[in-house]
Order: sequence, then structure tokens, then C-alpha cells
Amino acid sequence: MDAAVSRPLRKSLRLPQRADATRRNHGGYRTPVSPRPLGRRPSSGLSRRRLATLAGAVVVAWIVVVFARAVADSAGSTARADTVRRDTTAAAAELVAEQVELVLIQTPAFVRLQARAYGYGLPGEQAFALEPGGTSAAVITPLGEDPAGARPRSPLEAWLQLIFGP
Repeated sequence: MDAAVSRPLRKSLRLPQRADATRRNHGGYRTPVSPRPLGRRPSSGLSRRRLATLAGAVVVAWIVVVFARAVADSAGSTARADTVRRDTTAAAAELVAEQVELVLIQTPAFVRLQARAYGYGLPGEQAFALEPGGTSAAVITPLGEDPAGARPRSPLEAWLQLIFGP
């Protein structure tokens, strides 16, 4: 009985058997091959370590994409905030200008001026207007200037006057 028990035990403790170290080729000759243990299949390429490395790389890539998206959203929000600030400043300036214009329009002097434009004036005033498409008024020469100087000068005359004087 002792021999029967020890035999399976010896089998389990033995090193794994190796495949035949030679193989027959097409000509019938034996050629050496690399030995590998029997019962062990070639690995499929995805060990636990490789799978963990792949999962870690996917997680790192996902974190980088999320971070890049957050930075892009932040930059876009900053640009939109700057645009809104500029628009608000422009609208505030326009509001101030319109408030000043409203105060001007409500003055009695402006109301009288607009009334005269419509032909309403004080008693005794005579309304007048220029003809549409009529001739333009003559050029008025300011006091102290030469009436002949009113004609336009050529660029050469302007340079000569600038260099040599009048």
C-alpha cells in the first residue's frame, strides 16, 4: 500500500515533461525545436500585468482629456466674460449719452428751436427757408484774410509758400 500511495505522489512532484526536443521535417529528418512544458498553452498576449497597464493608460488618457476639456471651457468662459464686460461698458456709455440728450431735449430753448423748424415761432417773427436744390451761398472770407487767398492753391504753391514764406 505504501508503494501505491507514493507512486502518484512522485508523479505530482516531478517536473513537467518537456516536449520532444526534435521534430520531423518534410524529408523525415529530425530537427531541434525549443523545448516548452507540456500542458501549457502559448500565452494569448494579455497577461494580468499587461491588462493592468492597459487599464492604467486608458485612465490616464481619460484624465488628460477631461482636464484639457476643462481648460478649454475655462478659456471660452473667460473670453465670453470679457465680451460681456465690453458690451456692458459700451451700453453704459450709450445710456449716459442718451440721458444727456434727454436732458437737452427737455430744455425750453430746444423746444423753441424745434418749434421754429416746424414754422411755429413768436408773434412778429417771419419764417423763412432755403429752396430745395437752390444755389449754394457764396463763400464768406473771414476777417483778416486776403480775399484772393480764398481760391484753392496747388500743392506746389503750398510747398513753395511753406519753404519761402508768403
